[in-house]
Amino acid sequence: MRGAQSMARLAKLPPIHADLHACTMCGACVPVCPAYQEAGWESASPRGRVFALRQYDMRGPLDRILRRQVVPGEAFARAAWECTGCGACEEVCPADIPFDSFWDDVKGWMVNSGFARKELEPYLVNVQETRNLYGEPHEDRAKWMPAEAVQSSRPEVVYWVGCVASYRKQQIAKAVVKILNAAKVPYRILGAEEWCSGAPLARMGYEDYVRKQLMRHNIEAVAETGAKALVTACAECYRAFRKDYRTWGGNPPFSVFHLSEYIERLVREKRLTFTKPLPEKFAFHDACNMGRVCGAFEPPRRAIKYLKDVKLLEMFPAREDALCSGGGGGFPDVYAGQAADVASRRLQAAADTGAGALVTACPHAEVHLERIARDRNMAVRILDLAEVVVQGL
Repeated sequence: MRGAQSMARLAKLPPIHADLHACTMCGACVPVCPAYQEAGWESASPRGRVFALRQYDMRGPLDRILRRQVVPGEAFARAAWECTGCGACEEVCPADIPFDSFWDDVKGWMVNSGFARKELEPYLVNVQETRNLYGEPHEDRAKWMPAEAVQSSRPEVVYWVGCVASYRKQQIAKAVVKILNAAKVPYRILGAEEWCSGAPLARMGYEDYVRKQLMRHNIEAVAETGAKALVTACAECYRAFRKDYRTWGGNPPFSVFHLSEYIERLVREKRLTFTKPLPEKFAFHDACNMGRVCGAFEPPRRAIKYLKDVKLLEMFPAREDALCSGGGGGFPDVYAGQAADVASRRLQAAADTGAGALVTACPHAEVHLERIARDRNMAVRILDLAEVVVQGL
């Protein structure tokens, strides 16, 4: 906390007053918070941050006269980003406080008040300048596309590739194209017209930029193709179109599917069949933005179970209670050690199942988990769901 200097810098508190005071301080959110589990400090928990915010919101004239330290400053700003954006606190909250959007608003407030995290600013600059998180050449966004691929001028679906699959995990993008081709789905990608969906940025405190600069373009770019559906293999992008844009009034005029949901549809319509045996054991990691945030727990599990001879194993905890990978919300950049420890626990949970690989539907989680497995010499193989599914065609 800081004193009068911070008070002069703080922007107007976002419209969180009712939710802020709905908290009963019961502490249900404390033990489920990945950051608290690693740090052990109350300030790292949702309840701790709510308490600090409420003290600020309830400050009176005497607090100002006596210069009591009830004004959020640098210490609170750091605590605001001690959050992976996993949604576990909202899942267990008995007062039904929408913490998922609540913490986005708080981080945005801190950014607007001059307390942005310098570790995260390069991501915003990259998207502003190159339309992707990594600062890679925008014209290379579709460079991974196989030369023999045939896109449709009248697509049934737009395949939304995402920043990770476009630049870091291109095997995911190629696997999705193979799946769509196998089902004879007329599709197209947007190439340079695809901009970052903005979901990672919104969790970092840059929601205003995503809402004002990215959302409209992305919705219009898809709509202009005439496609009736968008398909993505990225949990972050799925969340952007499925929840964020709609919450902000974007209302995409097309259906939004995660790849796993679309696979279910293709199987039901008998357009996609799996013939190759895949006698392996896979441990499934629930992506926070797909599971807790959007409620899609079963589609990825069913998509894997369509494969012949596959044995799907559950990690502990799973579904609503699943532990975050630690890779979201800019957490690894601000709290590298804690993020690595969270990931290590998840990797160990996968190893404990005896599975040959951990499978996830979130490329961002895959990149983070792979890095930690490599850095800590953990012999856990990490695969994307698309990479697994394509092996069964």
